[in-house]
Amino acid sequence: MEELVDKYLAYLKGSQGRSANTLMSYRRDLDQAAAFLQAQGVGKWSAVDQYQLLALIAEQKKRGRSPATINRQLSALRQFYRYLVRHQQLRFNPMELVDNQQLTEKLPPEILTEPEIKQLLAAPDQAHALGKRDRALLAVLATTGMRVSELVDLLVTDLHLDIKMIRLGSGGRRERLVPISDQAVQELKQYLAAVRPLLVAEGEQAVFVNAHGHQLTRQGVWKNLRTLVRQAGIEKAVTPRTLRYSFAVHLLRSGADGRLIQEMLGYSELRAIKPYLKMTVQELSADYRQHQPKI
Repeated sequence: MEELVDKYLAYLKGSQGRSANTLMSYRRDLDQAAAFLQAQGVGKWSAVDQYQLLALIAEQKKRGRSPATINRQLSALRQFYRYLVRHQQLRFNPMELVDNQQLTEKLPPEILTEPEIKQLLAAPDQAHALGKRDRALLAVLATTGMRVSELVDLLVTDLHLDIKMIRLGSGGRRERLVPISDQAVQELKQYLAAVRPLLVAEGEQAVFVNAHGHQLTRQGVWKNLRTLVRQAGIEKAVTPRTLRYSFAVHLLRSGADGRLIQEMLGYSELRAIKPYLKMTVQELSADYRQHQPKI
């Protein structure tokens, strides 16, 4: 069995140009399968049937392997058996009778309700400069859906508060202007006028700075957010991405065009919140009644 695996991997390397990492992954999966089958008394790949392969799957499950991991091994076996049929005169391909494992659907990301967002915005202590900074920071995150990396890289010159816009990705290939809410504009103006001058170090251009006057880091944002979530009495596991998803879901639920969300968050993020967009039967019926064709 090992000899045929060696021939197959040599074929992939020579004729298919597969990478060393791919070959290593295939060898691991095929060697593992061969070891199991040999322990079951099977000494040839041509002697394997679908029931032995199902036993292999059962063994992998017993060891706690995820459906994705099992499917990866099945994919390696499926391609290997195609090679055996085409190049080693194998007449029966048992993999044709074995299906992939069904992947468990990922849970949608947790989001905050609008009342919870208000709770969070009320958590920073407005008697202190850093509390006022955090209030402005949260308002920006919650009303733009920007990434925390974009937030900490935000420069004073990126703010166009007179037209209620912020420039993200300044100077890069993905530079873009995004709108900002009236509330966030107000919070930013107050922070820039009365708080940032008290904190900022000479020459620092970042909008949000730490207690030492230098650019706030992603780790600093995460740390402060955890503290504020606890102070707000919110029991959910909240990260900056939670605010990002919450922003998108609230916009979409209020009727915003999906293209707007795609432009601000990106297509991959739109897919992540897709579970929240499924209509109930009642919502589907109501929407149809509103837009039904007139004939």
